[in-house]
Amino acid sequence: MPRLSSAEVFTPTSFPTHTYVERAVGSAHHERLLREWMRQSTQIASVSGPSKAGKTVLVQHVVGEDNLITVSGASVRTPDQLWDRVLDWWGEPHATTALTSDTATDTHNREHGASIGVAGTGVSGRATSIAANAHLETSSATANRRGLPQVVGELAYSPYTILLDDFHYIPPAIQSDVAQQLKDAASRGVRICVASVPHRADNVVLALPELRGRVLAVDLDYWSRKDLLEIPRRGIKLLGLEVDDATLQLFAREAAGSPQLMQSICLWMCNHLGVRENLEQPRAVQLDELSRKEILFLTSCTVDFRSLVRALISGPRSRTGERRSYVHTDGRVGDVYLTVMRALAMDPPLLSVDYSELTQRLETLCKGAAPDGASVTRACVTFGQIASTFAPPTGPSLEWDEHAQVLVIPDPYLLFYLRWSVALEREADALM
Repeated sequence: MPRLSSAEVFTPTSFPTHTYVERAVGSAHHERLLREWMRQSTQIASVSGPSKAGKTVLVQHVVGEDNLITVSGASVRTPDQLWDRVLDWWGEPHATTALTSDTATDTHNREHGASIGVAGTGVSGRATSIAANAHLETSSATANRRGLPQVVGELAYSPYTILLDDFHYIPPAIQSDVAQQLKDAASRGVRICVASVPHRADNVVLALPELRGRVLAVDLDYWSRKDLLEIPRRGIKLLGLEVDDATLQLFAREAAGSPQLMQSICLWMCNHLGVRENLEQPRAVQLDELSRKEILFLTSCTVDFRSLVRALISGPRSRTGERRSYVHTDGRVGDVYLTVMRALAMDPPLLSVDYSELTQRLETLCKGAAPDGASVTRACVTFGQIASTFAPPTGPSLEWDEHAQVLVIPDPYLLFYLRWSVALEREADALM
């Protein structure tokens, strides 16, 4: 068996060559939908799904890593810039200059003659001279990139696919123009795919309503625990490892639907076990609770939400001594903001916690009185407001749905950070 490093097997930041998992959705597959789309390139494919759910990896797997031209919507500030980014990837210069030269030669002949004579004799002679002048004329012509027409000429009906990631990053004022150009490119045989988060999935159609019926929708959701478990099972087999099922089940639960996070946990597990490459002799391991916690903590060190979490647990500015403190069952103390955040991080890990579940968790967490309903609601509203100020264009990492009375964490990495970084515990310890 060829040597494989653990970093080649488990790849949280790159394409998982050895641990790619095809997810089944009923009788159809995401991969099958995209393969059928590839056979009719005049449609635009729209792949939507939550953050870290594997949208780009899915497209890479179907079209081929070397055939994917990825352009971030954040890099497009004019319609022409989209095609400039594609031509940059293609290696086309911004301008080409062609030189032509023409040489002309003028030739002149001159002939001279003379005679010298004495009576009865005569001598004569003739001389010829040739003069030539050469003229070199050089001209140049510069051709600039031609944008969309040039892209069509290079990529139409080829194996290449343009993936426009996060269309909604493009300024709203030019989204309609960009969508029109995407439609034109697709109708002329250029394979176009757009990736987005669920609540932005129809932005390209909203920008150009006539695209309705011309877009194939491929909707991803968070991964099931069953699908996530396939990642370590495939990877550890290649490395010659056998890990107890209870550990893998725990890791799949903590990955909270994110294959990228599952890859990261598995890589840190290998680091913890000292397995840097596939073993010559198979090895079975059973991790104890302390080892599992250490692996999850180490994984959390690759996730940085420090600024956001500090702001959330600080809440709005208030006068000293204004907030009430609550005693937690582990002896720690916190105000309503820290207390609600600790409740959000409790078992089981959930990406959405409704008001009823949240109040139950608070009653379990608090030793004695728990925050009342009005205080909990105010805290949730404040969380949503604070998170929105830290939000990237994809949307905030934490939201309060007032109508449904649900606290939502769209980013699995934030939930993981809250549960395993010990940031909340450190803050509570500082108040003791």
